[in-house]
Amino acid sequence: MGVDRTGGPGRVGGGGMVRPMYGVFIRDQVEQYRNMLTVTLGDLKSGIKAGKPNQKAVPRDGILQGSELTKAKKAAVAVDKAIKQLKPVFGGGAPINLTQGSNALGRKPGQVVAMYGVVLADDLTKYRRDISNDINTIQKAIDAGTLAGAAKTEAQKAIKNLNSALTALGSATW
Repeated sequence: MGVDRTGGPGRVGGGGMVRPMYGVFIRDQVEQYRNMLTVTLGDLKSGIKAGKPNQKAVPRDGILQGSELTKAKKAAVAVDKAIKQLKPVFGGGAPINLTQGSNALGRKPGQVVAMYGVVLADDLTKYRRDISNDINTIQKAIDAGTLAGAAKTEAQKAIKNLNSALTALGSATW
C-alpha cells in the first residue's frame, strides 16, 4: 500500500511502497503543492495578460474578461501568497519544478490551460481539500506519536506553513 501523491496520479515513493509519516513524505507534499500552485499561477498570469478588461465576461470562453479578469487578479495574488507560505521544511528543498507540477495536474509540460471560472474554482477547491487532508494526516501522526523530537518540530512547522497557505487560498474566490 502506497501513499497517494497529492495532486494527481502516482504514488509517493513508487507503487506498492509504504512510506510512513516522516520528513521525506512531508517534504514531498509541500514541494508538490509549491510546484502545482506555481503552474496554476503561470496559467493565471497568461490568462490575465491575454485578458480583456473592458469587455463583458462570457462564461467558459477561455478568455478572462471584465469581472473574471478582476477575480483572476485577486486569485493570482492569493496563489502567489500561498506559494510563499509553503517554505521548504527540513532545512531546504528543491527549486520549483514546473514539469512535476504540470504532471501532478495532469497537464503536458508547458501546456497552458485557458483560465476561466470553472477551471480556477476547481483548482482552488482541490488545493484547499488536499492541503486540509495533509494537515490532518500530519496532525494524526503527531498525535499517535509517530513523529517525535526534531521530526515532530519540523512537522509542526509544516502544519503551520500549510495552514498559512490554506488561509491565503481561502481568500481566493470565484
